[in-house]
Amino acid sequence: MTIGSGGGATNCAVSFAKKELKTAVVVEMGNDPQSLIIHRDLEEVGVDTRFLVQEPGETTAVSVILIAEDGGRSIMVHRGASAMLTKHDVPLDDLKTRWIHISSLGGNWELLNTILTWAKNNKIRVSLNPGSKEIEQRDKFISLLPMAEILFVNRDEAKLLWGIDYSEETLWKSTQALPGAYVTVITDGGRGGKVAENGKVYFYTGEKVKKVVDTTGAGDAFASGMIAGVLYGKTYEQAVKWGVRNATAVLQHVGAKQGLLTLGEVSR
Repeated sequence: MTIGSGGGATNCAVSFAKKELKTAVVVEMGNDPQSLIIHRDLEEVGVDTRFLVQEPGETTAVSVILIAEDGGRSIMVHRGASAMLTKHDVPLDDLKTRWIHISSLGGNWELLNTILTWAKNNKIRVSLNPGSKEIEQRDKFISLLPMAEILFVNRDEAKLLWGIDYSEETLWKSTQALPGAYVTVITDGGRGGKVAENGKVYFYTGEKVKKVVDTTGAGDAFASGMIAGVLYGKTYEQAVKWGVRNATAVLQHVGAKQGLLTLGEVSR
């Protein structure tokens, strides 16, 4: 049994920090033993933790992950305090940044709209990796996408979001542009994925892995790797390769953070 921290926000924060990007994270958690693990994992790589929200009486979110022989997993989740983050917990006036990455907000429409509007007004670049609760509010969510530079969804999520049956290979291979964010990345596991960039569509392939140990966190690793590439001046297409390398490394370890690459490793 392995115990470690997870969640899209902290996974990506650790990944950015390992790539020598000055990083802070805003998440809500309890004041309990589980929260100490999160603090440890963030502080070990130099993530700024001053914006962590800890409320008395709340419990830190906990997941139990069962990993199969092929690296696939089943996850049981208690969202706990992570579902209680509101716009009042996010100190927007204190955030001095050039990029903000938003993971699942538990379907909190008001919070998502507040952050995106603030980012747009302050000319801050934004990437989005939504959860199921955001995608369930399909029309509302799509209306906000023009305020995001990069959207990350997987193949199943893309089907729900745009109503396109991507299980059909002919539709999946279509080069039809998608409305919404400037760049939309649709991941397809180890097979790779497709990218719609301002009307241009192209595909990418994954790297071969001898043995997949655990798929947990691979999506976060891909997104954070690609974003890091863009922040270091790579084109979106070049940055995808950083995402693939980062995700491939994570697949070969247990947990979402253990295999995350450093700047030197991902830029090889």
